[in-house]
Amino acid sequence: MTTRSTHRQTFAGAYVDAPAIHRERLSAQQITGRSCCWCSGNPDPRFPVPILRDDALFACAPCAGMYGVPAVEAS
Repeated sequence: MTTRSTHRQTFAGAYVDAPAIHRERLSAQQITGRSCCWCSGNPDPRFPVPILRDDALFACAPCAGMYGVPAVEAS
């Protein structure tokens, strides 16, 4: 019998009920990480949203909690 690892890695497709992010619909502030990629609120660098290549998208704390974005250490 094989046991599953308890370590869980979150991928972009694993967000819970998160609205789709379309680059062409984002503002310049959202694309450059200066506002939340979902609500245009204040982004938190602890909650990166690695969906789009070459763009630094971040979620605000409320959206991160609502959509299951894992926190990382801010540098």
